[in-house]
Amino acid sequence: MKNHLKKEAVPLYRSVAAIIENKIVSGQFEPGSKLPTEDELTKSFNVSKITVRNALMLLEMDQLIVRKWGKGNFVAGDIPDRKQYIHTNLNEMTRALSRSVTKPVDIEKITVKECRNPKDVRSFFKISNEDEIGRIRRIVTMENIPYFYENFMPIEIVKHVTKTELAKTKSIQKILRKKIGLMATKGKKYLEALPAEPDIAQMLQCQTFDPLIHMQTYFWTGVETPFEIVNVYFHASYFKYEVDVEIEK
Repeated sequence: MKNHLKKEAVPLYRSVAAIIENKIVSGQFEPGSKLPTEDELTKSFNVSKITVRNALMLLEMDQLIVRKWGKGNFVAGDIPDRKQYIHTNLNEMTRALSRSVTKPVDIEKITVKECRNPKDVRSFFKISNEDEIGRIRRIVTMENIPYFYENFMPIEIVKHVTKTELAKTKSIQKILRKKIGLMATKGKKYLEALPAEPDIAQMLQCQTFDPLIHMQTYFWTGVETPFEIVNVYFHASYFKYEVDVEIEK
C-alpha cells in the first residue's frame, strides 16, 4: 500500500501578511497611513477574522505596522526601501556571484534520491535513484544578500574540490580547470519561482514558504557530456529582471 504524504500548506495568515507587506513596501499603503479595518481586510481577502489578526500580529512583529488601541492599525512611519537589484544579463549576474564572498557548507557524496531535485539529476546524468552523486553546498554573499548554491556533479569530479580551495577561489569550474583541465563547453539556464523549504530558509535567513527565485544551470563538456547542475536560490524580493521590448512596425 502506497504511503501518500500530505504536503504542508502555507499558513493562510502568512499569505495575507505577505500581500499587505508588499502593499506597504511598494508604497500603496504609505508610511503613517491607516490600514483598512479588520472587517474590511476579512472581506477583501475572504478569510476569517482570526487569520487577519494573525497576519497583522506578524506585521507588527516585523515593525511594519503600529497597532493603536481604539484607533486602528497604521503603517509604521519609517519603512526601509526594498533592496532590489535589476538584472539585464543573468550570465553577468552569475559571474558577479562567482567573485563574491563564499562560505562552503559541505562537500559530500549522496544518493540521487537524497537530492532536492532527484528527477532532474537522474535525467541529466542518466543514472538511477540509488546511484551516488557528488554534492557541494555553499553560501555566497553579494552586497550583504545571501545566495544558496547546490552543485551536483559525478563523484570522480567533485573529489577534486576542497572547502579551502572553494573559499579562496570561489568558482568550482576555475578549480577544476586548473587542477584537471576540465571546463564546461555549453550551458543552459532556467528560472522559476519556488517557496522556501525549511533548510533553505535557514540558509537565506528568511521564513519558510517565503517566495524564492530558483536559478538552475546545466553544464556539459565536450560533445554533450553531462558535467554539472548548479542550483542557486535567493529571495524573490531582491530580484527584478529587465529586458528591452521589441516594438513591431
